[in-house]
Amino acid sequence: MTISLHRGMMAFTLLLIAGLQVLNAEATRPCVSPLYAEYGQIAATFACSLPSSYYGIYWYKSPARNERSVVSIIDGVVMSGDDKFGISPSGSLIVRNITFEDEHLYRLIILRTRQQSETHDLRLTVYAYPGNPVPLIDVCGGQDFCFAERDRIPTLSCKIEGARPPVSLQWERQAVGSDPELVDSLPSTSFTDPLYSTFSHTNGSRVNGTRRLDLLTCVSSIYVPSSEHHQSSVLLENVLDSQCYQLTGNHERRHYLIGSDVALDCSQDSPQFVVWKKRTYGRKFEPIAFRAGGDLEEVGEGFEISSNGSLIIKSYGVTHEGEYICIDASLSSEGCQLHSTRALAVLPPAHQVPTIAECEKKLDCILTRPSSGVLSCYVEGVRPVLLLEWEQVNSTKPSITFSHHQYTTDNRGEVSDVRLTASYELTGGPDAGPIIVACVIKGPVMTGQQTTATIVINSPAHAELSSDMSCNDTPASSTIAWAIAAVTSATSLVLSLILVGLLIAVRNGGMYRRMDGRPTPL
Repeated sequence: MTISLHRGMMAFTLLLIAGLQVLNAEATRPCVSPLYAEYGQIAATFACSLPSSYYGIYWYKSPARNERSVVSIIDGVVMSGDDKFGISPSGSLIVRNITFEDEHLYRLIILRTRQQSETHDLRLTVYAYPGNPVPLIDVCGGQDFCFAERDRIPTLSCKIEGARPPVSLQWERQAVGSDPELVDSLPSTSFTDPLYSTFSHTNGSRVNGTRRLDLLTCVSSIYVPSSEHHQSSVLLENVLDSQCYQLTGNHERRHYLIGSDVALDCSQDSPQFVVWKKRTYGRKFEPIAFRAGGDLEEVGEGFEISSNGSLIIKSYGVTHEGEYICIDASLSSEGCQLHSTRALAVLPPAHQVPTIAECEKKLDCILTRPSSGVLSCYVEGVRPVLLLEWEQVNSTKPSITFSHHQYTTDNRGEVSDVRLTASYELTGGPDAGPIIVACVIKGPVMTGQQTTATIVINSPAHAELSSDMSCNDTPASSTIAWAIAAVTSATSLVLSLILVGLLIAVRNGGMYRRMDGRPTPL
């Protein structure tokens, strides 16, 4: 009994000593392990701190007993049987032309003397970065930031393909003014020798509850040779719970000059999340620009998002006509702003005013006309089609009426020529005297602006006074010529003087002041 106990104690003591020796060897391991090397790397070297003096160093491809050394140093002489391996002057192993087959345990045996040795097993890990280190979100079409409507996507998936070792993927959610929080997801990994593909799925329809906008981010992590993180994000909109789209089509139309830069505002200033959409067909709105925070932004060609969230339409054109809506969210509130006004492009008339056909594109002229007849005016190169109207100028008692208005429109690509022809009839009798009429633009743009051209219509009683004064070069010359003719008429001297004075007063006090002071059209 005593002998058995003694033998048991001896065995335990030997095992303890052996264990301490192993622990001591691990604690004093001369080389860094594992050694990380990238696939295709020209060479990788185990970083070792070997004894300053030793008899021999042996490196093996595996810990197997029957393995032959691939390179060694014996008493200062280097022995190598393979170009794949080399040894540094300090005794460190060099592995050349790294492949995945090089990933395994290597054994190092150090002979301090012929009789004293120590053994260390060291690992080489070969890694490969994926061709695209940024996770690919299925709804983003290869982009690292995109927008999606939550109600259209029952699930969200992201993936990293062609990596070694497998990459870790995790979904995170960030609402306005909050820190990212983890989202329940289902990860999976597949192996196609020698690389791994990792997937992560989450339920998109349960992500953001009642919030109008949320940011979901898929974060990838790879831990060789050091920790690296990459991410892709999708900005989700809760469309079904939004009241924003129920008012579309109920706002006044706005007009913008072709070629100008147009700014459309959101419901609040500088929102953290903002999405701009444009109506395409029916009631369908498609995203054209969106932003999340200060770093993530995506805009379509020809658009910008200003620092305060406004949509900037660069060089406004016919293709930009339509309805726009802004969905935004800040720390304090969520909102939306409709610009569903079918913003029409406007090309101003070539001469900024209508042209009266009988005046041959002069701003003003005097015409001899009977008490009834037809007048015609037009504008060229406009968009949208403008409404023209004939009216009497500066008269408290109407002395002319217009009827039988006929509009003709000639479409020339993106612009149109518009002509108005109307019948007129004098109502003040044969002695009514000169009447000033104008062709005025009445809308849908430039409404009420005094962009007029003026003519003077003489009754038959005064036809001889202006029979050869039609369409003079300037309003002033027309007035003077008419006055001279009136003065030379002996039969109506007094009436002519009165008419001259009245006409000059109307001219100087009315038309010139209007033309000099009228607003510049859009």
